[in-house]
Amino acid sequence: MGAKILVVDDAVELTRFLEGSLVQDGYQVLVAHTAQEGLRHAYHERPDLVLLDVRMPGMDGWDMLARLREFSDVPVVMLTAVNDVDHKVRGLEIGADDYLTKPFEMRELKARVQAVLRRAVAPEIEPDASLTFDDGRLTISPSFFTVITHGREVDLTPIEHRLLVYLARHAGCVMTYEQILDNVWGPGYEDSLSNVKVYIRRLRRKIEVDPGEPRYILTQWGVGYYLAAM
Repeated sequence: MGAKILVVDDAVELTRFLEGSLVQDGYQVLVAHTAQEGLRHAYHERPDLVLLDVRMPGMDGWDMLARLREFSDVPVVMLTAVNDVDHKVRGLEIGADDYLTKPFEMRELKARVQAVLRRAVAPEIEPDASLTFDDGRLTISPSFFTVITHGREVDLTPIEHRLLVYLARHAGCVMTYEQILDNVWGPGYEDSLSNVKVYIRRLRRKIEVDPGEPRYILTQWGVGYYLAAM
């Protein structure tokens, strides 16, 4: 069976269309028309990906995403009629993995679904040894999907992990925004600079002692980011 996708949207006709189209491509599809129902499906059915509408009556998509992140790191693609950068950044800050504005082409949605699923399950190309920085205060184990900073293990989402490993493998070298998007997110994200900025902030909050004065992930203004080689 294909990956299990949970669609959460109060628009009945749209969910029927999405379900039929995704099932044709071999996916298993669960449908919920309220956030509460979506949370129950997410908890009991453990989907591989969630397509989540923002505007729903009662609990909206923002609140559902925040609740979902309390017990699951399942990839989430937000669906919204609002094409606004601040709107998108809000979703990414809460924990969304991608963002698609309505109305959308079905082939674009399917491409995003495939890309997000691929990032979530893609194994590392080679079994790297641990990458250690700052006299052992920061240890990154690509093969075992673990990061330890100042003696504590940090929980990272798949994208956060891929981003940190990418920077760590090129420690001391500035990676441009375009290089990061191409190597961490993949094709089709050339115009998604806000994704990079949001995930850098999230990583800093998790691995830096003082995210406001980072020691590890540094900025080269107007160019990109780099992991300090220390």
